[in-house]
Amino acid sequence: MDCRNPVAGVYESRRRSLGDAGTAPMTMAAPRAYRRNSLVLGALPTAVPCARLHMRQVLWEWAAPVDIAAAELLVSELVTNGVQAAGVIGGKPPVGLRLSARNGVVLIEVWDGNPKPPKPAELEDGIPPLDREGGRGLFLVETLSERWGWYPTRNPEGKVTWCELADEL
Repeated sequence: MDCRNPVAGVYESRRRSLGDAGTAPMTMAAPRAYRRNSLVLGALPTAVPCARLHMRQVLWEWAAPVDIAAAELLVSELVTNGVQAAGVIGGKPPVGLRLSARNGVVLIEVWDGNPKPPKPAELEDGIPPLDREGGRGLFLVETLSERWGWYPTRNPEGKVTWCELADEL
């Protein structure tokens, strides 16, 4: 999973930046220090609750000052999209989840093996159609996150869809 620079993504939405967190020293003692965690999941329906529980535990351990319920919903939507995207291509590649935190911003990144860009649903009066079963995931991601985007990966081939949650304090 190549998730080094979400700021250089192909698509970007919203207003804040995690910055180049890769250059910061890793100091676990400081409450606002840079932290990173990753998890690889099978492209299965059970990946979504596993990712959600993993994220909840990690953010609790980090004492991340973000809305955990919003983070759970964001992880659920991004991992669901990743599982669906991976299921479209042959071989069902895994789905990767990476969480990063620095200076009160949590970055959620989800990798899947399908290089096609995520496609937000068409909006009707500013919201996605409510009579459809799906299609609201990226709308929720855009609504709940500070910003979101995606970028392609080459090795392995696929894409990373990411979003940021800001400090709730």
